[in-house]
Amino acid sequence: MDFIVQNLVPYLLLYKYVTIFLIAFFAAFIVPVPSGSILMAASAFASFGYFNLFWVIIISIIGNILGDNLGYWVARIYGKEVLSKIGFRKVLESRVLKNIENEFNKRPGFIVFASRFEVLSTLSVNLLSGLSKTSYKKYFLHESFGSVAQVCVYSLLGYLFADNWESVNTAIGQFSLLIGLAVILFLISFGRKKIINKLG
Repeated sequence: MDFIVQNLVPYLLLYKYVTIFLIAFFAAFIVPVPSGSILMAASAFASFGYFNLFWVIIISIIGNILGDNLGYWVARIYGKEVLSKIGFRKVLESRVLKNIENEFNKRPGFIVFASRFEVLSTLSVNLLSGLSKTSYKKYFLHESFGSVAQVCVYSLLGYLFADNWESVNTAIGQFSLLIGLAVILFLISFGRKKIINKLG
């Protein structure tokens, strides 16, 4: 991830807000790029006057929300059809996935909110939300709150620790990866637990 960030920072300095929007959008939609790291870098540069922190936050939030919602709707409309064609039919028809979808739909709020803080869990939960046809109203509400919280946290850290944003970013990256893994493992274990309970 550090290698990716180092290669994206020059584009951030060159194209400024366009880069912030595109990275936020594509990271939320389909490409697992470290948008939080770029957000911290932009906020660190804002502390030196190179960016306006207000616009960094607003543009990042807009990019995140648009990307998340596009990912949700693409997964909801085309997800099962596309995944079936590329060899995931058995997974889509498995009892484990059906139980995960059912339980996820009962209380998606916290999982959707928490998943915003790590790019892989964001993409996974967006896909699951769309595939399981989670209530869009619930999804949008928690996704929006999560996106705002994620952007504000990363921006604040980047701005306050401007001189050391890379060190802070490394520590945050390790923590957010744990969050992402916890979300995914929770979903998998919950689905298996439901099957075991039904068999028992």
